[in-house]
Formats: sequence, structure tokens, C-alpha cells
Amino acid sequence: MGVRILTVDDDINVLKSLEELLLLKKHSVFPHLSPQDALANIDDVNPDMAVIDFYMPVMTGMELMKRFHEKRPELPVVILTASREVNDAIEAIKSGAYHYLTKPVQADELFSLVEKIAEQARLRDENERLREELGRRYKFDSIIGRSGALQDVFTVLNKAIKTKSTILITGESGTGKELIARAAHYNSSRAGGPFIKVNCAAIPESMLEAELFGIEKNIATGVAQRAGKLELADGGSIFMDEIGEMTQATQAKVLRVLQEREVERIGSPKAKKVDIRVIAATNLDITAAVAEKKFRADLFYRLNVFQIHMPPLSKRVEDIPLLAAHFIKKYCEENGVEPKKLDLDALEHLQKRAWPGNIRELENVIERAVGVTDSDTITKNEVRSDGVLAEPEPDASVAGQNLDERVAAFERKILLDSLERHRWRQNRAAKEMGISERSIWYKIKKLGIAPKKPQDETA
Repeated sequence: MGVRILTVDDDINVLKSLEELLLLKKHSVFPHLSPQDALANIDDVNPDMAVIDFYMPVMTGMELMKRFHEKRPELPVVILTASREVNDAIEAIKSGAYHYLTKPVQADELFSLVEKIAEQARLRDENERLREELGRRYKFDSIIGRSGALQDVFTVLNKAIKTKSTILITGESGTGKELIARAAHYNSSRAGGPFIKVNCAAIPESMLEAELFGIEKNIATGVAQRAGKLELADGGSIFMDEIGEMTQATQAKVLRVLQEREVERIGSPKAKKVDIRVIAATNLDITAAVAEKKFRADLFYRLNVFQIHMPPLSKRVEDIPLLAAHFIKKYCEENGVEPKKLDLDALEHLQKRAWPGNIRELENVIERAVGVTDSDTITKNEVRSDGVLAEPEPDASVAGQNLDERVAAFERKILLDSLERHRWRQNRAAKEMGISERSIWYKIKKLGIAPKKPQDETA
């Protein structure tokens, strides 16, 4: 695909030569004999790049480039110069020119330079398209739900995005904390910057520090230099999920980043200033963790400038029809099947369920229902027989137990069912239930479940 190229030179032979070469590659060429004509036409031409002579009467190429950049700061400008004037061309590059070409222009050099600029323009346009798409996807009105509980979330979020302050998102697993984090980023003044995610529970503690802060070169044999997630988020936001899983030592280093606004790679004596917004999330009772000294109080205060609590799905029952319809549409389109709908009994059943896995669990139920339903209507039977976090039948053995004992028994059954389904592969069971591997290990121990070795897939 050709690009639009504005050329300026007071020598008509140079203009004709450039035009003949560029037309060979199907580019659109707009030649001008004077800087004044070029300035007058730049808005109409709307060029992707400009090729201009360094020495021209009335106005030099440097002056013309400056005038171009006043109108279009990102316009790549290539300077044409005689071989004896290369030093002038280098000065032009220091002043903002993209590159230079010496006369007479060599075809391969010209084509290579134009193709490089064209590729960068394509990447820039694609990045802009992706940013706009992400911005649309995470607009508030794209977050599904009309419940009062969700409107309370939007009230706090609306205030938070107008500031540069940290945000702490709390709530059970599967409630949509990451969706809110992305909405906070893409609706803020940082939307054009990076959004970097790091799951503190999914990375072994021995590697988490390097993942966050990066590593300097020559720290150890075979270890490559790399920037950490905090450094990569410079100019944007970093979403630190499951922040309650960090050790006290790592918490102290994150606190220093928030206080000093600088990052120090492992093995580096120098700190680098960073401009980042930290958005943290946890499914823990963070205030209890602080009281029990499992989470640093000073870090909590730094993070807790704006706290957004994501309500569980059980507190958003009126949102279930909207969410279910969204997931049905999503998975019908993904699987290339005709649109389906829920019958009233199925919808009533979904609204009465406990949903310990929240929205993530509802999505899993709907995905499976779409896959197993042959007709255009999803019935109660298809949303009941999902096999994921199934509701247990009434058990006479719970008689006489207090609430805590009944909850523990219910949780134990859910955990055992998931482990059996995944042949005792704890990582898969944890993923299904939306908890970390560390959490599932803790629950197995707490609930007195005798661990088994993972079984072979073919067993």
C-alpha cells in the first residue's frame, strides 16, 4: 500500500526524478517548487512524510521543517542535501529531521527509507486503533450491570480517574476486579500509556522481585538484563493483582517505589525515576491482614487512597439476566452457532444460586450450556448440570452443626470435587475456582484434606 509523500525542491529535475522513482512503488507524490506552496497545501495533501531540499531561496529546508512540525509534530521529514553538506543534514536530524539523502538520490536508499517510514506509520496507526478499541471496551457503559451495588463502584471510580492517586480494588475472586482496573486506566489521562499487569500470586516469590524491578546486566552468568514491570509501566499504570500474596520484604520495596517514585533494578547502583499509577487488587480481607501484621500498614495506607469494593454476584442478582445474555451472545459468536436464549426457569435458577465463584463461575456455566444445548433455548437442566461448583444436595449429616462447620463442610466438598475432576492437579483446580495455587494449598491443609499425587491424564 502506497503512502502520501510531499516533496519540495527548487530544482524541477530533482522533483521529476523523485516522482518517477516513487511512482514505481505505487506511492502518491505531491511535488512543490517552493516552500510557500508546500506550506499552503500541506493540509490538503495530508502527507505521511515529506522530502525537502536543505538549501532553497527565501526559506531553507530547516525553516520549512520547523513550520511543518508546528502544524504536524509527528510528520517524518527527510532532508535532501549535496554530499559536501552532510554536516548540515546531521544538524537537521538533531533538530527533528527523520533522516537525510544525498544527491543524486539512489533508488534503493530512497525505497528503503520510505518503506521504513511506512512501516512505522502502520504500526503507529495499529497501536492507535488498539488503544481506541481498548478504550471503547473499558468505557463504563461497556461494563455490564445496572444494580445499585455496581453504581456505587462507578461513583468511586469516576472520582478516582480524575486524580493520579493509587487505587485499591477489593472483593472475592471472579467479581471483575481486573475489568475495573482496566477501566480506571483507559478512562484516565494515562490511557495513551502502557497498562502492565502482574499477578503477585502466580509468580514464585523467588522470582517476583526480579519480575517487578528488573535485573541489571552481569549480575550472574547467563542472566540477561531486563526491565521490570514497574519500569515498563512508566507513563501508564501497573495493575498488581493479588497484592496480599507478597512477602513483607517485597512489600517494603514496593512501598519505596510509591514514596520515591523510582525503581532500582536488582544489581544496579542507580535508581530510575518512573511516572506510574499503581492499581492494586486483593481478594483478602486486607484490613484484617493489616491487623494481623501479615500486610504492612504503611503500604496499605499508600495504596488505599481510593478503595473500590467489588460486590459479589449474590449482591448483584438483578445483573444476572444482563450478564447471562452477554455471555450467551459471546459464546454463540465464538462457536459459530445460532443465537440462543434462556428460558424463564433457567433464569430463575441462575438468580437463586449462591455463586461462590461469582461472575467467572457464571461465565463458565453459560459457556458450557451454549456448548451442550442443541436447540435455540437453554433450559434449567443445562445450567444445572454444569459440573462446576455444583450445589450439593441437602445432607442430613449437617444437623447439629453450627454455621462455621457447615460452611467448612460445603467448602471441603467443593474443593474435593474440583480436585477429583482435575485428577488432583492443584494448579488446574485453583484456576477453575479463581484462587491462587498458594491459596488452594492452604485450604487443603486447613480443611484436613489428605493430598494425593496428580494422576496421569490417561488413568
